[in-house]
Amino acid sequence: MNMPPVNDKGAETISAPSSNRILIDFCSWTLKVDDPLKALELSGFDVGLFTDTSIGGMGYRKSLRYQNIVVFYDGNEGMGCHISMTGKGCRQYEQLMGGKPHLWDYLFKDVIHAGGTFTRLDLAIDNVDGRLSLARLRHAVETKSIRTRFKRYREFREGTLSRTSKEKTSETIQLGSVESRLLIRFYDKATEQEKKHDLEPGSLGRWVRCELLLRAERAQEAVRHVLNGVEIPRLAVSALNTYMAVVKVTSENLSQCKMRRWWSSWLNCTEKIKLTCDKAVKYVLDIMQHVERQYSATFAMFKKHLGVASFHDFVGNLVDIGKDKMTKKHQLILSQSSYFGGELPF
Repeated sequence: MNMPPVNDKGAETISAPSSNRILIDFCSWTLKVDDPLKALELSGFDVGLFTDTSIGGMGYRKSLRYQNIVVFYDGNEGMGCHISMTGKGCRQYEQLMGGKPHLWDYLFKDVIHAGGTFTRLDLAIDNVDGRLSLARLRHAVETKSIRTRFKRYREFREGTLSRTSKEKTSETIQLGSVESRLLIRFYDKATEQEKKHDLEPGSLGRWVRCELLLRAERAQEAVRHVLNGVEIPRLAVSALNTYMAVVKVTSENLSQCKMRRWWSSWLNCTEKIKLTCDKAVKYVLDIMQHVERQYSATFAMFKKHLGVASFHDFVGNLVDIGKDKMTKKHQLILSQSSYFGGELPF
């Protein structure tokens, strides 16, 4: 199997997965407690990590935040607290938990045990071996060769009109709407990341993502299935099988038509992979905390040895030298950190 190459321009930070994988890419829940610190404790978080950002959202007036993990509080009577993790927040949660096996099971169990309700759960299935083809999928929806509960689909394409640009056309195929209890989205993740990070077109190889966005009772049902022993990949495939299948049309009654071989192959492959914990994106704050933990005593020693004036000269010279050594990796960390650690989950 040909794996996608690591890109040249941002190799330290941005690369396609080395193999097919599935991730939890958004998770949110509500707890019927008014105290945000209590809500965090019930969910298994270290409350000492969170700080007040004086930013509301989701119908709440205030929030506490650790990077891309947010607890909203001070809403109307009976709203309790709402905790939300974006895709980056999910990676940060996995990092906090040390990538332990079944870490998501522990979170689900804690929240359900505390009487919480999951409001959204996104699953991201990354395919890099070519089994999932956007071109084939586009042909299937355009020729109505899909057995599905959805009545409509949406297709989004964006490209350049420049005759000299090598930029690839990005493509998204979506079934369901943003109001649906379940939305299924397929898109070219490689092209998206290449454009986002100004990478060479094609440098991330073949990387197609399927996203399942489960909301309200669908999210709650999914969590209960996981707690009853259903593996996340099997859950994702079950949802796909329930709501759509690419078929070879041999009858007007699509329920009698067999699945296309390539679609079946992708589903079988997906069901066998394990839930993945991906590496969290680093922010400036993370690195500052690392320097504080590891080198604070060393810098105190420098200051005591040099004296205040010479120490300030030393630090200034250190920064001047460092400016010339900054790479694409450092610029990426700066851009990711430009708004207090990333996007808010609303």
